[in-house]
Amino acid sequence: MLTSYRLELPALNFGEDGVPRSSAFDDVYFDKDAGLDETRYVFLQHNLLTERFSNLASQQRFTIAETGFGTGLNFLCAWQLFLDTAPQDSWLHFASVEKFPLSKDKLEQSLAMWPSLAAFVKPLIEQYPTLCHGLHTLFFPEQRTTLTLWFGEASEGFTAFNGDVDAWFLDGFAPSKNPEMWSDELFQNIQRLSHQGTTFATFTAAGIVRRGLKAHGFEVQKVKGFGHKREMMIGTFSLEEDTPAIAPSAPWFATPKATSVTRVLVVGSGIAGSTTAHALANKGIEVDVWEQGEQIACGASGNAQGMLYPKLGASDTPVNRFYLSAYLYANRFYNDLDKNAQLWQQSGLLQLPKNDAEQAKFTKMLDSHLYPESIIKAHANGLELPLSGWVRPQAVCEQLLQHARIHLSLNTKLQSLEKTQAGWLATHSSSSCEYSHAVMCSANELQVLAAWQQWPTKAIRGQVTQLETNKLSQDNQDKVQQVRQVLCGEGYLSPELEGQINFGATYDLGNHSLELCQQSHQENLTKLAALLPINIEQIDLEACKGRVALRCTVTDYTPIIGPVSRHLDLVEKYAPLRQNAKWQSEEQCELIDGLFINVGHGSRGLVSAPLSGFYISNLILNELAALEQGVIEALHPNRFSIRQLKRGEA
Repeated sequence: MLTSYRLELPALNFGEDGVPRSSAFDDVYFDKDAGLDETRYVFLQHNLLTERFSNLASQQRFTIAETGFGTGLNFLCAWQLFLDTAPQDSWLHFASVEKFPLSKDKLEQSLAMWPSLAAFVKPLIEQYPTLCHGLHTLFFPEQRTTLTLWFGEASEGFTAFNGDVDAWFLDGFAPSKNPEMWSDELFQNIQRLSHQGTTFATFTAAGIVRRGLKAHGFEVQKVKGFGHKREMMIGTFSLEEDTPAIAPSAPWFATPKATSVTRVLVVGSGIAGSTTAHALANKGIEVDVWEQGEQIACGASGNAQGMLYPKLGASDTPVNRFYLSAYLYANRFYNDLDKNAQLWQQSGLLQLPKNDAEQAKFTKMLDSHLYPESIIKAHANGLELPLSGWVRPQAVCEQLLQHARIHLSLNTKLQSLEKTQAGWLATHSSSSCEYSHAVMCSANELQVLAAWQQWPTKAIRGQVTQLETNKLSQDNQDKVQQVRQVLCGEGYLSPELEGQINFGATYDLGNHSLELCQQSHQENLTKLAALLPINIEQIDLEACKGRVALRCTVTDYTPIIGPVSRHLDLVEKYAPLRQNAKWQSEEQCELIDGLFINVGHGSRGLVSAPLSGFYISNLILNELAALEQGVIEALHPNRFSIRQLKRGEA
């Protein structure tokens, strides 16, 4: 378990020639005169990428993994070659690890030496992530490319990866200067992620690397090195049987193998459904979205204004890693989606303690230096989250669904879902349609899946209150108009938007009424007064407007995201867990081909949904996952059946 998500920046200096040099490893990041030529010779030419890119089939994905991102030069060269040579509808996924990532300004300074790559450097710099330990996904749909970066130890990063790799760039500082990176654990993960025909190339001919690769399934040969280097190594993965590309720590948390994708059904047009459909459409897939209501995001995602509130924890857990990664992804996602500041505003968020226990938690978080200050920093009244802000949820969903490959049907309630040889037959009141895959993003409406599995979700009523600021007393009006960032405590208040303030929200257990009620408005006003020193007795309840919706929550406060299995099959196959919760099996669970679920985001969907939707697209398209393996298991839909077995309840 990590004690801090903070990263150690590289000891870096730039010589008079402008070349970045690592002081720690006494090595340059690239050769000033021949850096591009060396990358193209060692990694592109010797992984045969020109011909492999050219020969990709329609919609085919190609994945490259690298052992040291450095300045990103290898990625940029591979990206450029891919767009020059690959078919127009193929896709590149590049994954890299970096223990000492460069800051954005140092990265930009380093890459300024290569004007021929300027068109690729610009989008990389724009999306370059906040420096924080963990997995970061950068998506460039117009260039048909995904970049996955792991900031942290190399072996830890490759342990976290889940997917197939087609070619390896074994880069990084020379093994003689950085032997710790070339561990047996690293080679084991290279083997796990490789398949028959996976290639590698590396600038080095060091024995530690040669022996490690040969011991883990690669045929290795030495060839002429670049420039003054006498030798380098290349090779191909050649085990008689493929090593499983996906190897969860427990077989009941399996993820699907590749299947043919034609058209995908997404059920629900809220933030989970909209982000899922958008991720698939951005990758060239035709998507139908069925919404049972009369308008887009008519459920809990339909509020006029919401907050990007990750509610990060005080310790490192898989669920906290998920929310941290999702939060950083969501910030980039909304910034990229909204170029005109109409859909969201990065206003920052002030998190105020609800009680003494939460104040103690805040103190622990700050004293332990768990998070970089770019993510959480101290404030006189609580915690400040500079990357947060407010979002217009319904407007975001509407924009996401305005995609040429997304076909929206309102007033369309899914009545049945039937497995066929080709995929799925989905039926609504007036007709049926066939799909290769179906994704349930329908919050509390999961009845059609009950025959396979049922999950412990719960609908919880929430009422938000809306007030026109010009209807407040002058004193109250002055106070709310001074609010420049989102305030969160027992309730929340967003900065004024279009002459109104939005605040709330109630958390009404056992009440499923969708009618507005004054009692809930009064409760929200009480929460508002705790955030801001205003006189709520001066506010007329009749002036309060608002909205009611039912959140979809889960008993373990974690979303349910991934492939669906049949509960009875899990109980039968893994029955020994009843007697021994530590029992292990190598037999992977059966997944219901082409069926996925993405629900249970509760009140944090604006944070969690964008990355979750992208992850669902990874599963459907057999791509390297945007979530680390431990997080995948924490979110997996099968976790409840397995818990029941271990407790003797199934």
